[in-house]
Amino acid sequence: MDEGLLRALSGLSLGPPPAAGSLVLLRGLPGSGKSTLARQLKHDYPNAVVLSTDDFFIENGVYVFEPDFLEDAHKWNQKRARKAMKKGKSPIIIDNTNIHAWEMKPYVIMARENRYEVTFQEPDTPWKFNVRELTRRNIHHVPREKIQRMKEQYEHNVTFHSVLQSEKPSRDEGSYSGPSAAYGMGTHSNPLSGFSRRPHMARTNNMMF
Repeated sequence: MDEGLLRALSGLSLGPPPAAGSLVLLRGLPGSGKSTLARQLKHDYPNAVVLSTDDFFIENGVYVFEPDFLEDAHKWNQKRARKAMKKGKSPIIIDNTNIHAWEMKPYVIMARENRYEVTFQEPDTPWKFNVRELTRRNIHHVPREKIQRMKEQYEHNVTFHSVLQSEKPSRDEGSYSGPSAAYGMGTHSNPLSGFSRRPHMARTNNMMF
């Protein structure tokens, strides 16, 4: 065999190509410590990009949930994640409740397309499934009844492949509650009269990482 060809073949790897970056999908009920975990990861990895759908509803430091814009908010956050991957940012941390596997599917698909390694991570807090303690601790004032329902619907032991194979239920199915829909139930989550998030979405879509 030609010596040059042998040298070329010897440099080839038969294994998969190295990952372009890391995507961390945080999961957990409201008040379980997801955002604290995200801050710790950001401290440990200063180049990390932390993205949360909740950011969409923050205006001048105040969280105001508007259920009519929930789908827009998730698409906005997914667009930010895709943009960060295109820029090669790593790790990218998604700080959402991610109760159901299908809620994470758009992120897993874009990770596969951009050769990002996917990790699922939950807070390691002793109260992460303690409904009473979660009700007391969550900052969005999600009521106990809603957290109880989220706990009952929480999908454990998700994997890369189980998320890819998951399907979003139709709205008329009893288990459908919408991604992060719990945050629409709090005492500080009523929309302001006449207030619209569409200008906010257009502005923050252009944010720089």
